[in-house]
Amino acid sequence: MKKLFDVLGWVAIAVLLSPFVIAWLPLGGVSTGLPAPWWHSLLLSFRQLSITLTATVVVAGVITLGLGYLSILQPVVGKVTAGVLDAVESVPAILVALFCYAPVAVALASHAGAYSTNLSLAVFIFAATLTSLPEAVRGLALPLGELYHRKYSVSMRSYGFPKGRILRVLLNSKAMRDVIRRTAAGILLKTLVLDTSFSFIIQVGMGANGTPAHTSPGGLIAAWRMVLLDSSSGPPELFWVPVGLLVMVSLAFLLVLGNDKEAAV
Repeated sequence: MKKLFDVLGWVAIAVLLSPFVIAWLPLGGVSTGLPAPWWHSLLLSFRQLSITLTATVVVAGVITLGLGYLSILQPVVGKVTAGVLDAVESVPAILVALFCYAPVAVALASHAGAYSTNLSLAVFIFAATLTSLPEAVRGLALPLGELYHRKYSVSMRSYGFPKGRILRVLLNSKAMRDVIRRTAAGILLKTLVLDTSFSFIIQVGMGANGTPAHTSPGGLIAAWRMVLLDSSSGPPELFWVPVGLLVMVSLAFLLVLGNDKEAAV
């Protein structure tokens, strides 16, 4: 019965993540009864969001694995890393993103098109990685350290296994694979929240007609927020559809976190 619930849980997660799949399908000519520019912007925003999430979880995941590994292998590195990441964590994520964009603000304003979009994407991935690292590294290093100091790890050391090899073996254990999945889900959820809120703030600052270089469903929600106050601006679905899709994606990441926590108990 437990296996059946596990399978149903992963099926539910796949369904909740379906907006990312649908966004990449050739649906440009599909009639939805909603404005074509809005439909195109919706697909484009979820394509961009899927790229942002994928790139961030890859970059942050690799750095997290490296720092978590080194923090156990070299305790001095762990202490220095913890101090730096604690300092980063003390700053709100939205401010970190704004600080990262400040040095490239002139370049974004003076260029348009692909250059501005790619630069904005690179800066945001850097900011999202920076804000997600403290929790991710801590969430990986603590259980890895606990495993390393258990009895079977001590016995491995007594047989002459080097510390690095023991850590590689432990990282490939089922317990650590669950931790890695949970860490990846946490990175994705934090990036999703930062992406949505950051794009919403930028769009509100630019006005309803502005088009920010950072394309995101959050910006689309901000651009069409007036339909809730003025029905002549368009149907309310223009606001609620992207909101509902973002809720679906968020629930998928929360379910992954919940499944892994239950497996760890």
